[in-house]
Amino acid sequence: MGALHGWATAGDRDTGRVPSRIMRVLAVAGASLAITGALSGCGIVERIAADGQTPTPTPTAPIAPTPTGPDPVLAWECGQISALSGVAIRTNFEYQTRRIDEVEYVSRLQALQDAWVYMPTYDTEITPFIYEVQVQAAADPSGSNQGYIDAINAATAACQEAGSLAVITPLPEMGG
Repeated sequence: MGALHGWATAGDRDTGRVPSRIMRVLAVAGASLAITGALSGCGIVERIAADGQTPTPTPTAPIAPTPTGPDPVLAWECGQISALSGVAIRTNFEYQTRRIDEVEYVSRLQALQDAWVYMPTYDTEITPFIYEVQVQAAADPSGSNQGYIDAINAATAACQEAGSLAVITPLPEMGG
């Protein structure tokens, strides 16, 4: 420790401790020696120096992702069926249990009717079923007429057959 001892402060000489900066220098030097020894032991340094080239990875063909699940547009349409049907079920439940009054009930039904009628549709295998639900919802958005129930059931079955989920069930507080 002769050369390093000169870096010590007067207080360090009195206590016999090695200053922290000396410990840092020793740690960095030790780590450098360990890395160099590990690389030279593997022969990597010698091979790179002998070849005079930097190794390059072998190119591989990119893996194309495989589509999983239904078409996103179809899934969106089925999601809308679930969402709007859920609003109809909840609206009827809240009206029947007197959680909302007549004014709120009528207002929600009008909004629900608009949501069904003006819902964007596309050209998927579900779209014809949505058209039928839209016709039935325009006549009675409450979801209580048999035409609406049949149209929703057909649309739900078509969504499930296409691999998308459409869930039309009452909430737990409604007994579902």
